[in-house]
Amino acid sequence: MPGTSVETVSIPLPNVTVQSPSRRGEPWRVTLSRFIFGRGSTLKAAKAELARQITVATETVNVEPAFARDDDGSLIVAIDRPWGVEEYRITDDGWKNVGTYDRDMRTPAEWLASTHHYTPVPPRR
Repeated sequence: MPGTSVETVSIPLPNVTVQSPSRRGEPWRVTLSRFIFGRGSTLKAAKAELARQITVATETVNVEPAFARDDDGSLIVAIDRPWGVEEYRITDDGWKNVGTYDRDMRTPAEWLASTHHYTPVPPRR
């Protein structure tokens, strides 16, 4: 097969809003949704950050949630989101978000395994 040609094209996304700085020194903001947005010192930088956030969102959609038991018997669930790993505590009284942590190179299961008073629940296969 002869050489392959690659072309970069712009794809307009619906419902993207652009907010220019209202004062000098404030960043541009390009927003797709409440949680997916880009900020930058220029419009180009804000768009690049939005593209990075969309990429992260597509990467996290297939990451399985992780489960653990706390020493007090609570069930802990960690879910990978584009904005970080969300951790929930579930008890007989209900559930609550107990933290959202910066995304780093750890999976939700690795997050839970690194907490000394959690016992990871292995995934069902």
